[in-house]
This record gives sequence, C-alpha cells and structure tokens, in this order.
Amino acid sequence: MDFSDKFYAKNAASARAWAETDPRKKAPRREARKPAEPKMGICEKCKKEALVRAHRSRETDMKDGAASYGVVVHYYCEDCYPKSRRDTPTEPPLSSKQVKNLLRGAKKNLR
Repeated sequence: MDFSDKFYAKNAASARAWAETDPRKKAPRREARKPAEPKMGICEKCKKEALVRAHRSRETDMKDGAASYGVVVHYYCEDCYPKSRRDTPTEPPLSSKQVKNLLRGAKKNLR
C-alpha cells in the first residue's frame, strides 16, 4: 500500500464522517419572511397620517472621501409603497401590427 493510497482512504473516510455530522443538514429550513402588519403612522413620502408599512432599502453615503452603505427603514402608506419589480411589466404588450412585422421578419430569416 502506497502513501498516497493511505492519504486518499483517510481523506475519503473523513469526508464521509463530515457529511454524516454536517450541522447545516440538520437545521430545519426557515419559512419565508412575511410582510409586517401595517400600523398607524405618518408616510415619509406624502406626509399623510395613514396605515404605514416598513420598507427596507440599501443606501450609500459619501463623507470625506469615504463611502459607507447600510440598510435604512422607511415607512410608506399603501399608495406610496414601492411596487415590486415582479409585478410591474418591463415592456408594454405588442400591438397587432408589431406582431405581424415580427412574424414577417422571422419568415424572411427562415428562407
């Protein structure tokens, strides 16, 4: 038995033992964070008193040539609360004329 064979065997045994006792596998998965319940307060955008929700955002600040960033919490009413990027369409739907032109171009490229 060669020295390298012993090393590989020991390394494989160590990897198996580590995989069995890995603490990350034993920890239960956390559920997704639910949005906080709205509470009465003053909206930071429209300055009206209404039900507000907390919105966490990352801000960058420059002072004396040094940049710092951190998470800042703002409180917005339901009307001023930022919309999710998933909910806002990125492009308007195509008109029937645009669809015809796209199909005509695709047909031309197939020839």
